Amino acid sequence: MSVYSRAPSRIDLAGGTLDIWPLYLLMDQGLTVNLAINIYSQVWIRAEDNANYHLVSEDTDHEETSRTCDGLDSTGPLGLVARAVKHFSPAPGLTVVTRNEAPQGSGLGASSSLLVALLAGLQRLTAQRPSTLDLVNLAADIEAQVIRVPTGKQDHYAAVYGGANAIWFEPGRNRVESLPLSEAFGRRLRDALILSFTGQPRSSASTNWRMFKAYIDGKAEARTGLDRIRQTALKVREAWLAEDIKALAGLLAEEWENRRSLASGVSTPKVEKAIGAATKAGALASKICGAGGGGCLVSLAAEGRKAVVMQALTEAGAEVLDFEFDTEGLVVREGP
Repeated sequence: MSVYSRAPSRIDLAGGTLDIWPLYLLMDQGLTVNLAINIYSQVWIRAEDNANYHLVSEDTDHEETSRTCDGLDSTGPLGLVARAVKHFSPAPGLTVVTRNEAPQGSGLGASSSLLVALLAGLQRLTAQRPSTLDLVNLAADIEAQVIRVPTGKQDHYAAVYGGANAIWFEPGRNRVESLPLSEAFGRRLRDALILSFTGQPRSSASTNWRMFKAYIDGKAEARTGLDRIRQTALKVREAWLAEDIKALAGLLAEEWENRRSLASGVSTPKVEKAIGAATKAGALASKICGAGGGGCLVSLAAEGRKAVVMQALTEAGAEVLDFEFDTEGLVVREGP
């Protein structure tokens, strides 16, 4: 038997960090707004006639083979995959091949996307049919074991549902509100949105943890800053529903100003150089995807300025990434 699964990455527009338990409970409620894109994580799982467990990462060129499931290395470069396989403990004779299309350290939630695709594939292989909530919770739990700090869930929801979503984090439940994307609004967004990789990989875990810890420690600037991020996320949702790109641009800039004031290392000279070049060329706003520190930059260009902004970003050393919106979300099927 063989299973193929695929899940999208996401551009986070507002509310990052507010999806981390129990931070959103301490703030009464969290809200994250994100958009799934067709930069995918893909997984191929094959049950074969041998006695090995074989893990292969095509994008990182890492590979591991073990005679036993328990022998897989949970702390190595394939630790995320190993932990997922160990959780299900399928019969020996298993090959798992993974591929991430996003640059490593992109800030697009690609590791979460990969884990969602992998877990869903393993569930299909072992004939399990858990709920979406169970899948998201399991993915977040395993990811927290790997990164060793609390993790959020917005990336996992984007990977499962696709499309544009306002994700509400509330006591006792997480609520996914699908945001409409009309043909006309989608066309205008495509004419304005630019995604680029700064070439500086980042780790959201440490940045998010510093924000989280500062809030727990009662630091006024952290509490005020995270509340501002929540208020911006609420306004981003309203601007999206109104299909108001100009308002969205202003709020992206607001989100970035709020975020980079929260912790050291959120912005870097390389990021500032790219944002400065984009702004000078006609970008209305730019912000780093994820918690900050590098990775991908999302920009909204003024009407008719997209090509010029893309060129400016390239000249500033960033790699412009081609993408489309993903509306399918998680795909799982049997066969190659």
